[in-house]
Amino acid sequence: MTKLVFCSCVAADGRKFAFLTDQPEVEELFDNGYKVAYKDRDGRDTPELLAHWRSAITVESKEFGLLPEDDQIPDNVQSAFNTMLSHLVKGIDVFFCDYNLGVEGDLPMCNQVMDEFKSTDFVLFSCADIVGNDPTVQPYMVSYCAPRYQQGSKVAQQHRIYCKTDPFAFCQAINAIVVQRQKDDLTGGHIRSDLDPYINESPIDKDTADQVLNRFVESLRSSNPDTVAIGYNG
Repeated sequence: MTKLVFCSCVAADGRKFAFLTDQPEVEELFDNGYKVAYKDRDGRDTPELLAHWRSAITVESKEFGLLPEDDQIPDNVQSAFNTMLSHLVKGIDVFFCDYNLGVEGDLPMCNQVMDEFKSTDFVLFSCADIVGNDPTVQPYMVSYCAPRYQQGSKVAQQHRIYCKTDPFAFCQAINAIVVQRQKDDLTGGHIRSDLDPYINESPIDKDTADQVLNRFVESLRSSNPDTVAIGYNG
């Protein structure tokens, strides 16, 4: 059994980060990656000290069992995931997410949401089919980019980073995104809230996030033959 962990955080420069995993121990790696990446960006004359979040909330779901490995994600689970992300991504600049959230197989959950929410950069981890499953030879990250918007000159680029589950890799992913966003700003590749209104909304609050996570957990439970077989209703 495991549970979902969701964090919504405001960085020292005001950028909004989110983190979602079914591996609770990975939250600390994300936190450490940010604190190193931002230790020279927090506006203080103490670069040797780690950065801190300006604010942060953490929400945990009810426990559930991962869906057994299969050839594809059940349609109802994919739909429930997309619905959950549509709430969690509001106002978020950078979203870290488990590549195969809630399932044992190495199946991509985020492809549709990355295409839909172009004003957010995505970092996906636990993605063995992209970076391999041997930590000793995995690259820290494999990075792609796509035009954020079809309108205009298409200068702004959305980051899609497939990342080793490692604090240094998370740090490098954050560095890459922050630098690219700064470059885009200098060349007119600004975030367009007129095209993507969701990016201008307030991030989700703690109580609503709790409800949203547990609705997704219920979809996993209802699709899990092991859960159904034992009549789990906790």
